[in-house]
Amino acid sequence: MFTNVVILTAGQTVYFGPRTKIISHFASLGYNCRQHQDPAEYFIDLANTDFEGHGDIVQLINGYASSAVAVRILNAIHADATGNHAIKSMLLTTPSPLQQFLVLLHRNLLNNVRNPGIYWVRLVTYTTLSSMVGTMYLSSNPKIVATDIVMLITYVNIYLVFLSIAVLPFFIEQRAVFLRERTNSGLNVGSYVLANFLGAIPGIFLIALSSTLLVGCLAGLNSYGVFLLVVFLSLVAAENLMHLISAVVPEFIIGMALGAAIFGWFILVMGLFVPAHAMPVYWRWSHHLGFLSYSFEALIFNQFGDDSTPAGLAVQAKYIPDTVHIGRDVAVLAGNAVAFELLFGLILYKFHTGRR
Repeated sequence: MFTNVVILTAGQTVYFGPRTKIISHFASLGYNCRQHQDPAEYFIDLANTDFEGHGDIVQLINGYASSAVAVRILNAIHADATGNHAIKSMLLTTPSPLQQFLVLLHRNLLNNVRNPGIYWVRLVTYTTLSSMVGTMYLSSNPKIVATDIVMLITYVNIYLVFLSIAVLPFFIEQRAVFLRERTNSGLNVGSYVLANFLGAIPGIFLIALSSTLLVGCLAGLNSYGVFLLVVFLSLVAAENLMHLISAVVPEFIIGMALGAAIFGWFILVMGLFVPAHAMPVYWRWSHHLGFLSYSFEALIFNQFGDDSTPAGLAVQAKYIPDTVHIGRDVAVLAGNAVAFELLFGLILYKFHTGRR
């Protein structure tokens, strides 16, 4: 995110110029930064006399003073002082929101791949448990009845969503980085939020896909595409809810407790334990508020909507309302995901400014 870099030692300039020229400049003086070494740390160590193995300070100062980079800087200063504006201004410019978004998206994708705690551990956990669930509910087992499939769908839906609280500590760590970058470089909140949202999509989709293939194939569920879409959107909504919680809690312990409480509430009112039509009026609003109600309704309808057997009709009568529509449920899940992310961005913009 830097345009120009300044390195000083003993009150003298070791380097001042474009970030893109710093490696070649020091290489011309005989100091080559290795391929996988942090350039910033390497060059600061060279110029810091407090560290053993620092560079030849006199050579570094003289080398910069006679370099093409220094000559260009001096010419620009002279031109500016004499009112010659033909040379491009050397003032630091803030990257555009699009540039920031692309950099942040690339960084988030790399972080998600390199940090096993964000998605890889969850993927292994989900895959293992989905294999167990699928083999427990094998479609070839004649003893599995319709009510058992309801429990299967419920478990997959609830467990995949509930485990999303595991990523909350990482989101709170990222919030600290966001505060520092917004303070130092005027980070665009919209770019940050959009990069976070899109950067999470591949990992979430991989989790949803592996779970759908294992459970769907082994248990013989209907319409893998609808099942995958509903599970995927449920996970996206849950992940974005964790974004929102990470923006309002001071530490991850409180955030995980709050997230678990919210998910527990949504599970209680989603229509499994007490069907929506039998739910007390004073709790029915929370049934419509929780996004798990819509994923549960869509998954049950996807499995039993066309089942004309007595057991299937009994499930329909108990769990599927007359007004059910998978397209509407999918739209509500997507709307919840977007709403959570917009609230996350609004809170970051208003309350996490980096100012004291």
